[in-house]
Amino acid sequence: MVAVLSLVAVALLLISSKRFYRVEDESPQLGESNLQIVNGYFVTANSIHRSSIDFSKTLEVAGNPRKIILKTRFSTYYKAVMPNGVSYSIKKLNWTDKIFQMGSHERFRQELEVLGKLSNTNVMVPLAYVLTEDSAYLFYEHVHKGTVFDFLHKISENDLDWPSRYSIMLGVAQGLTFLHGCTQPVLLLDLSTKTIHLKSLKEPQIGDIELCKVIDPSKSTGSLSTVAGSVGYIPPEYAYTMKVTMAGNVYSFGVIILELLTGKPAVSNGLELAKWALSNSARSSEREQILDPRIAKTSLAVRSQMLSILKVALACVSESPAARPKMRNTLRMLFNAK
Repeated sequence: MVAVLSLVAVALLLISSKRFYRVEDESPQLGESNLQIVNGYFVTANSIHRSSIDFSKTLEVAGNPRKIILKTRFSTYYKAVMPNGVSYSIKKLNWTDKIFQMGSHERFRQELEVLGKLSNTNVMVPLAYVLTEDSAYLFYEHVHKGTVFDFLHKISENDLDWPSRYSIMLGVAQGLTFLHGCTQPVLLLDLSTKTIHLKSLKEPQIGDIELCKVIDPSKSTGSLSTVAGSVGYIPPEYAYTMKVTMAGNVYSFGVIILELLTGKPAVSNGLELAKWALSNSARSSEREQILDPRIAKTSLAVRSQMLSILKVALACVSESPAARPKMRNTLRMLFNAK
């Protein structure tokens, strides 16, 4: 009897703490046949999220193509609706991929604990995560209206007017400045218009902030882009340094600015946008031709501001890392662009 009461007490303690969750025998309804939750952890202290998130929902969305809302180079995002009706985005990382081998689940937990304490409106911060034998699933607030890439290159391009594009630039710059300014700077392995989520057309959020913490490039046997992010955003020095740096993040951000200024993708017909912009801006008289004509013709004030920001973008994508501005200075120049 005493043993039974002890077991009940322990069970109640685990339930009340909501810190740790274990599912041993649940089977997926639509997902992978062998998916089984090993551990579930909260990294947020927010009581609303802690009471809303149901770890077993991972079983319902994993492997179900109908639940997928986004695929990036390293991640797959699913939409999951909790029992109380609140929606969350769940991101899958393939734990068995060699580049995700970090040594232990404990180190993974420690890294996410640090990221979970960050607070910035322009950064997607993990709220909780689930581990299975093969994968890690991270929970985020569901604010996915789409990505910047979607609105620039897939959805009606007229949806992103100049005020929206400028707001996106500022928002991403503020998020990056915040991440680089942390006590332990957070560097981004994959920064592109596909990893910038939109809460609204003027409210961007940087995603995939944990990748640089959980991926080990030295364990990759694939191509350069397998571990360096998305083609077109990879700084040229990465080919020989194989290191993710602040200057490299600035380069990637410069490409994002160029996309917003030109309306062109990071790579077109095999030519990278950064190289194209640098080669076509040697003379000031040529720079106006780089701008998206539908936006630049809106007004003289818009065109003037776009040209000022083009100078910032070109500085960010300089061949030399030392010549690129720091993110704090980049943000200041964007604010002051007229």
